[in-house]
Amino acid sequence: MSALRFIARICALVALVAMGLESTAQVPVQRNPLARAVQLDPFFRYYQNRSPESIAYELKLNGYGAAHYIVIRDSGADAKLVEACQKAGVAVWYTTFGNGVYRTNDLPAGWEAWKMRHLGPNASASSTGFTFLCMNHPEYRQWKKDQAISVLSRIPFDGFELMENFWPAFEGIKNPLYGCLCDQCKSAFLRANPDASVIPEFTNRQDPDYHGTNKRLYQKWMDFRAKSVAEFLNDVVNGSGGVRERFPRIKVSVWGIADDLPNGVAKLREWEGIDGGLIAKTVRPDLFVIQTDWPDWMKPELPPTYPLKYKPYVEAIRVQDSKVPIKLQPDVGSNEKCRRGSDWLKKCEAAAKEAGMAGLVPYEFHLWRDSYEAAPKPLWATGTGNMVTLMFNKRIDGATGANLQNYSVTSGKLLSAKVDGNLVRFQVEGKPMTITARNLTDDPPSRFFRNHQAVRMPASAAVTVNWR
Repeated sequence: MSALRFIARICALVALVAMGLESTAQVPVQRNPLARAVQLDPFFRYYQNRSPESIAYELKLNGYGAAHYIVIRDSGADAKLVEACQKAGVAVWYTTFGNGVYRTNDLPAGWEAWKMRHLGPNASASSTGFTFLCMNHPEYRQWKKDQAISVLSRIPFDGFELMENFWPAFEGIKNPLYGCLCDQCKSAFLRANPDASVIPEFTNRQDPDYHGTNKRLYQKWMDFRAKSVAEFLNDVVNGSGGVRERFPRIKVSVWGIADDLPNGVAKLREWEGIDGGLIAKTVRPDLFVIQTDWPDWMKPELPPTYPLKYKPYVEAIRVQDSKVPIKLQPDVGSNEKCRRGSDWLKKCEAAAKEAGMAGLVPYEFHLWRDSYEAAPKPLWATGTGNMVTLMFNKRIDGATGANLQNYSVTSGKLLSAKVDGNLVRFQVEGKPMTITARNLTDDPPSRFFRNHQAVRMPASAAVTVNWR
């Protein structure tokens, strides 16, 4: 090998390692769970009918070093997806819900006794498919801890986090979902407050223990709800047989919630039992994520500077923990009118850092505006043996992506092409050194909202093939 070729190979290898695109069998890739992050929910069709490797490289090529993998069903957590991400240099968090489940399939017989009791006699969150479970129920607490340990024993995640650990609901007792008012909560409250004989009354204004009348009792109730959230998280994370005891090297994250409200820190503590400072002090997490509540992210014109409004929530955490990294979860496209793109995200991240946070954990990767508007762009290509893999910034249409007339090479020959998500895999003859793509479109059927036209490459684009 000539000196020039050797130097070129070393430079290419350095670039590959930096991007996490070199095989981990040859070069170990360092992963950082606190790197630039995004939430990943493989439940969406965007992630179906493609390889785990393609998902991993799409995340990596879009600049993400960590994925917060939302596991809807613990038994369905995909070990191959986690492995593919880790090989690409993307750290993976096991993200699970604290106050309930979207799927009850994993729950044992008798789980119905764990359900939260809401203020409204017929209130439920069934319209969203979510089942609220009581964080004070000892059997649910133990099940949640055991389930977390089971998943972490099966799959070597880089981090573990509990999200949405709040009592419902926004606006407190004005909301029929307000809870939990089950027997377990009542008993736990009375044990914690032996001078009380009842919990507050919320409907009968004539009752002497009506929450607006007996304010001392109501204050005890608010304190109890906040402590219950912190104790639930602490039990799963730091309790006997918990995550840190069983997996001492794993990073742990907990979540709070925020709204742009006057005196919002106190209001959310009253309404939903979220006390960020108490949670940070009790659990001692490696990361604290502040979730943007729905009244904020549902605003179509939400400015990217809105994290500045959340500075009081950051300060409330800092009073108890001056060092824990805090990140913000913005929603980037669950509602069609509220889709946000890369420019918005850059400004939002800058505002979050100005507010004292370390960055963002957007929900959810493929929901952002770029999925609908950004043109396909080839970013990297690797070759080995008689195969070349061309990697794009987003998922590619199968027909245009597999059409060999849409490609040219500087040497060698393309024999066939097969699309795999954002990857196009070519069988080749010879050793192509560059590959040029043109006329490819993205894949509208895989998007969340499908009433948008395909986006075509505006011009041809060439990339160098990195041979291994």
